[in-house]
Amino acid sequence: LASALTGALIAVSLLLLLAGPRGGAFTLILAGIALSALAGALTQLVLNLSPNPYATADIVFWLMGSLADRSFTHVWLALPLTVLGWMLLAGLGRGLDALTLGEDAAAALGIRLGRLRLALVIGIAASVGAGVAVAGAIGFVGLIVPHLLRPLVGARPARLLPASALGGAALLLAADIGVRLVLPDRDLKLGVVTALIGAPLFIRLIYRTRAEAGA
Repeated sequence: LASALTGALIAVSLLLLLAGPRGGAFTLILAGIALSALAGALTQLVLNLSPNPYATADIVFWLMGSLADRSFTHVWLALPLTVLGWMLLAGLGRGLDALTLGEDAAAALGIRLGRLRLALVIGIAASVGAGVAVAGAIGFVGLIVPHLLRPLVGARPARLLPASALGGAALLLAADIGVRLVLPDRDLKLGVVTALIGAPLFIRLIYRTRAEAGA
């Protein structure tokens, strides 16, 4: 767990270093893609050099993501960084609302974009990194839930942050219950289920966005 949290902090530091203090959203996206590719390559290298099949199985299971065999001990280990991330994100609502108007408009409204970007990246990395360190890689929750809830909160990031936190927790809990009920004897991994649910929804979202843009 400590190694995973350390890795998350290193990844954030590299992301900020690559993007630079004045890097925009596009630069952050490119830096994130580059770091994701590097992390994937390093993961494959570890799998390739794994000393025994048991270690390989542990890595593969962690990559699939699961809440099985997790207890409050893991919650207490991840809680400090998670709370730190929540505290950083909770104070960014006004800046994120202004940012929906564009970076120039947000800057004209007095938003310090560099400070906002730094707090946003660190807050996300702390909260998400702690969760991934405990439960493994459970994908699509952070991609799908905000898009589903955005129309319900008036498309305002300040309102979307707490709504997405509750909605993501609800989706994860529902998926975990489904995993335990559908195939209780096969140890179906939670990350597999969320990917099977999230990928079609994300594809549908892409097509809907294209249709609205064409209209």
